[in-house]
Amino acid sequence: VSLRGSIYNFAYRMLGVRAAAEDITQEVFIFLIKQPNKYSPERGSLRSFLCGIARKKILHYLRNGKKSERSLELIDEDETPQIGPDPLSVLLEKEFVLVVEKSLLMLPPQQREAVILRELQGLSYEEIGIIVGENINTVKSRVHRARSTLAVCLARYLGSERKVI
Repeated sequence: VSLRGSIYNFAYRMLGVRAAAEDITQEVFIFLIKQPNKYSPERGSLRSFLCGIARKKILHYLRNGKKSERSLELIDEDETPQIGPDPLSVLLEKEFVLVVEKSLLMLPPQQREAVILRELQGLSYEEIGIIVGENINTVKSRVHRARSTLAVCLARYLGSERKVI
């Protein structure tokens, strides 16, 4: 996944609104262009730095009352990966993706961001700690609680071969 795609995915998973995720992604890269000196390679990767900027913009979006606009948008057919030629499998996979996305949006924001950064962005606990300004144990706890909540929400959809995220 590209750096842009990584930031967009984080924003979209946190907000569930494509337009807001696109705006935030654009704002993050405009920030980088206007203030490149704010990035310091010694403090972490560029992706971690940009996720931190995105996080601030996402929290600002949520704080300013726009969370009432938050809604899970239907996934376009072109965006959902095809499991196989079996139409029933494709339909069930689309349904599962929607349920996972809705379940993510139901998590408290701190748990949601931790599990998204860990599982979907592939960041280390250390990188997440830097981004959110918390110690590693707090990050691990948030990821654990988010996984537990998701497991309960998705229990009826999970088979032995399926991973939550």
